[in-house]
Amino acid sequence: MDKQQLHNRLEQLHGELQQIESVDEGEQQLLQKLMSDIKKLIEAGESDHHHVSDRLGEGLKEGIELFEASHPQATMLMGQAIDALAKMGI
Repeated sequence: MDKQQLHNRLEQLHGELQQIESVDEGEQQLLQKLMSDIKKLIEAGESDHHHVSDRLGEGLKEGIELFEASHPQATMLMGQAIDALAKMGI
């Protein structure tokens, strides 16, 4: 997967996360953190990718556990994003 495909996948995930409603305060904080980290990774320069992607990867894993039952589409995209980051060595 090239960087453009990764960015497209992250943009798709960002859009899906924006649609999640009816969450408690902790879930809302995680969603905001994920969306912020996705945006930073998309906009980041090459040197910043590893720092941002490490944080994003941790947040995505947490998001999968938290939203797996209630938001299967979002968790599927989170898993794909984790796989894409890993394949690119980011």
